[in-house]
Amino acid sequence: MDYELMKKLSEADGVSSQEGAVAKLLAAEFRKKGLKTEIDNFGNVLAYKSIGKNPLMLGAHMDEIGLMVKHIDEKGFIRFIKIGGIDDRTLINQQVTISTGNGMVAGVIGSKPPHIMKEEERKAAVEAKGLFIDVGATDRKEAEELGVEIGNTVTFNTQFRRMGKKMFSGKALDNRLGCYVLAKLAEGLPANVVLMGTSQEEVSTFGKGAKTASFRLDPRAFVAVDTTVAGDHPEVKPEEAPIYLGKGPAIALLEAGGRGNVADRGLAGKTIRIAKRNKIKFQLEVFDGGATDAASVHNVKSGIPSIAVCIPTRYIHSTVSVAHEDDVWAETMLLKGMLKEF
Repeated sequence: MDYELMKKLSEADGVSSQEGAVAKLLAAEFRKKGLKTEIDNFGNVLAYKSIGKNPLMLGAHMDEIGLMVKHIDEKGFIRFIKIGGIDDRTLINQQVTISTGNGMVAGVIGSKPPHIMKEEERKAAVEAKGLFIDVGATDRKEAEELGVEIGNTVTFNTQFRRMGKKMFSGKALDNRLGCYVLAKLAEGLPANVVLMGTSQEEVSTFGKGAKTASFRLDPRAFVAVDTTVAGDHPEVKPEEAPIYLGKGPAIALLEAGGRGNVADRGLAGKTIRIAKRNKIKFQLEVFDGGATDAASVHNVKSGIPSIAVCIPTRYIHSTVSVAHEDDVWAETMLLKGMLKEF
């Protein structure tokens, strides 16, 4: 596994609608492999060897969950809103980076210390509205001189790290893992196949960027290259999230209890057959919460056969996630098999 590339993708800042740094990295990887590359009006990165009518499209969203500056008080502390689905409990005392016109500004998410809380306060659920960002400013003027202003995006300052023999952790693995896989599929890409880094998946019921691009290109089929919840750790029952690290990618048959994509049966069957024929480990998944870009593409125009193939990932939609390199390899091999078949 190319850990240097994975680290770059993970540590790049790309809150929804501000995916430029990730797009630049992904576009560079595509160009290295000799693909024609463009960035459309919505910020999607598209790459292909050649393109004709009704291409096959594979998409991985580039954006990550994060925060946005909402208010700066007179003492220089910052209130924020969440961008994407974030568990409020994971926010307390996290180190963050604010993207400003003057560059990156370091900050820490602050909260009321437990030493001065009342008993009922300590027992209460954590809520983002009770948190704030400390950038080391003494007043509002100093915060503004640093470049902080309303609308700045905020990302978590989490370092990418190797763990054990084959695991790794980092920020935004949902879905920089998918972006990494697309970069690995670029070499030897067949004609009339489009690889796409999509914009703004985390901030809509279903992805925005994938929908606009698929409307334009009208693909004959769409594959969402994404991540999914791995439940192979304490406090999760097997029936709640029966997906495990190291056992291969999850082929999603149903998303969001049917509110998202219901995988095209022909496409699902073909994907399963390819995995079995090539002896690639895989898992089957149906899930009630959450959806992928496939949910935004399947009903475009007259309908596009769609499916999601997802890398198991622990602790997604928090400030750090964990994944297994064997699953990344298996996902890449399965998708390469699909490209050959199609």
